[in-house]
Amino acid sequence: MTGAPSDASAAVPPLAAPWSRANRIAFRLLRLLVLLYTRVWFRLRAEHAPDLPGAYVLAANHGSFLDPLVLGAASPRRITYLMTEVVWRSPLLGWFYRFNKAIPLAVRTPNRDALRAARAVLQQGRVVGIFPEGGLSRDGGLLLGSPGAVSLVLNEGVPIIPVGIVGARDALPVGRRWPRPRRITVRFGKPILPEELRVLAPQDRKARLAAATRLIMARIAELTGQTAREAELERWSAGARPG
Repeated sequence: MTGAPSDASAAVPPLAAPWSRANRIAFRLLRLLVLLYTRVWFRLRAEHAPDLPGAYVLAANHGSFLDPLVLGAASPRRITYLMTEVVWRSPLLGWFYRFNKAIPLAVRTPNRDALRAARAVLQQGRVVGIFPEGGLSRDGGLLLGSPGAVSLVLNEGVPIIPVGIVGARDALPVGRRWPRPRRITVRFGKPILPEELRVLAPQDRKARLAAATRLIMARIAELTGQTAREAELERWSAGARPG
């Protein structure tokens, strides 16, 4: 079908614009180098990598600056990441995030442009990657899930695949400059389908968002062999109630 561009295509936010041909070629070359590096240095292993057509969201734990790199290497499809603006502008890896058209998230101001861009990326049938803890874990344990991060993708009706990244923090903990040769495993979980999320609280979007965040973090905890912080708080709250 030919003719003038549709209103929908003309309205695509700049951050969600498709990659250029030159960018795609450069990315393939860079991906080969990253695959070689991660498989030799980290003995990277991917478990149950998804084989889904169309759009979906990857939601992973975040305990190391290596996480976007190893998740991108383990994923069979290219990922558009949502990440905080501070990381997006980092002097060490900021060039990579901008080259890969990651979508920066402001910390203290509304993220309307990021929301529009993330929706546009998914509407193009692409893959979005989020770290629902909303920040980097300093001790390696799971943080509370951030409903704000989940809300950026919840309403688009696409599968959300939980991901557990194991070993990245051992390879490059917070504060260390150069990574050590440690095994890293990326475990992809069973997709959480839109229908599964809709029944959590069908009449209350805020409650559904909170329940979806708890579910995603629980699935990530299963994949990493950790305990979700939400579950810890619920147990503590139950123990603190008078008998």
